[in-house]
Amino acid sequence: MNLVFASGFLLPQHLLGINYFRGLQDHLAQTGVKALFPQVPPIARCDVRAGILADAIQRAYPDGPIHIIAHSMGGLDSRTLIGRNLRGLSSPGRIASLATLSTPHRGSPIADLLVGPRPDDERRHLYEGISQGLRLLGIEIGALADLTTQAASAMPDVAQTHQHIRYRSFFASGRTGPRPTSVALVLMHKHIRMVTGQENDGLVAKDSARYGEFQQPFWPCDHTDMVGHNLDTVDLGLFQFDHLAAFHAIISEL
Repeated sequence: MNLVFASGFLLPQHLLGINYFRGLQDHLAQTGVKALFPQVPPIARCDVRAGILADAIQRAYPDGPIHIIAHSMGGLDSRTLIGRNLRGLSSPGRIASLATLSTPHRGSPIADLLVGPRPDDERRHLYEGISQGLRLLGIEIGALADLTTQAASAMPDVAQTHQHIRYRSFFASGRTGPRPTSVALVLMHKHIRMVTGQENDGLVAKDSARYGEFQQPFWPCDHTDMVGHNLDTVDLGLFQFDHLAAFHAIISEL
């Protein structure tokens, strides 16, 4: 089985010994499963990321069926790849399935907030706080453009144009208990709730995560918990989500 794990916005697949999909590559190797974790530019636009993703897949798997499991923006990269048939990967017999994990298929209110005009209402403090933090990290806010509602709506609707590929989508509905996300995401969670009135994982609302076969039950965690990163603490937090078991469940149904 040819597995590909596509990473999302901001963080690279590998950085200073930290993997985007925490512990997953080693865990799969121990069970005899070989998988590809392509490195794409973490703050580039979807068309650039999709091209690099396609090149990496073609080099690793020059023939045979492929299954992509994509977190967040990685799902939009994959849709772009399929829609443009990059490297012939969306031809019958190549990409067999795409599973997206809290991908903002209909955009994220957080991207709308940051990339649009500076708000003058109560959202301004959230806007300024997040914007300043990203600037301090050297992150160009314009890279969020593909995650806005307008840009996401223009993405290729490959579930209609490439129906030989199976599409499944998964959603993180937030942690159980009084605080649905890590402290780092709580303000963004509140903003999305205010704008959409929906459950969300701190970055993506429920309806935005829906694409193809919408899978339930939802994952009881936040956006970064999905890939094994609890932003409250590294290992000492009381909250634990078994992301490895969740990934095994996805793979077992391929």
